[in-house]
Amino acid sequence: NMFLTPRQEKLLNIIIDSYIKTAEPVSSNILVKSRFFDLSSATLRNEMNDLEQMGYLAQLHTSGGRVPTDRGYRFYVDNLINSDDLCIHSSWQKKVDAVLAGIDNDPRDINRAIAQLLSDLSDSVVITGVAEEDDFYKTGLAGLFELPEFREINKVFRMTSFFDEFDRVFDRMEKEFFGDLGGDTFEDLNIFIGRENRHPSIRDETVMTARYNLPNQLVGSLTMIGPTRMDYKRNISLVRYTTDKVNQLTRNI
Repeated sequence: NMFLTPRQEKLLNIIIDSYIKTAEPVSSNILVKSRFFDLSSATLRNEMNDLEQMGYLAQLHTSGGRVPTDRGYRFYVDNLINSDDLCIHSSWQKKVDAVLAGIDNDPRDINRAIAQLLSDLSDSVVITGVAEEDDFYKTGLAGLFELPEFREINKVFRMTSFFDEFDRVFDRMEKEFFGDLGGDTFEDLNIFIGRENRHPSIRDETVMTARYNLPNQLVGSLTMIGPTRMDYKRNISLVRYTTDKVNQLTRNI
């Protein structure tokens, strides 16, 4: 049975929030100490076992800590997208506003500014482009590689080569990532978690994509790539706020 009880939902959300913050597997003892639940360690362990049986959590080692699976993150993200938890931090808002206020109407400048800003604020790779043109601005590898996920050199190599070949593979991935270009209503945001990504180089990562309007009737594409452990609350809020803002600006051009 894949239906979670309210207690299991709350537990899964707390485990994922904790893992996103610390990158440390979450044990029942940590949860008892955190005082989120008036439950015994044994009860929490049973609930975590059930969540593992259902495929939402996995155990990395026998030491008892659990980490979210792709399915766990998917449940978390689907709830998040429709929740009220997604308010953007006013300091980020100011940064986005300031950057966008300072750029002219050149689509390339807008794309560069968005990519630099969002990769700085999210520790993710951000690639911006213009639909139907092979002209990408790519940034953010350095910040990404400081995350614990990239301590293994083979992961660094894999991500670097994906970054380098992005321009070539984008044509194949564009439909999958962004859907059709038809009409001017863009899907809010697409999120592909781990194994949901068909490209072999990014099957441990989360890819977030969005489209937005650029001057001269052009359409911008934004691709954000980070670990599946990315801060979804922050990143979804940032991407939504930034693309909304750019749409407002370009509406007047």
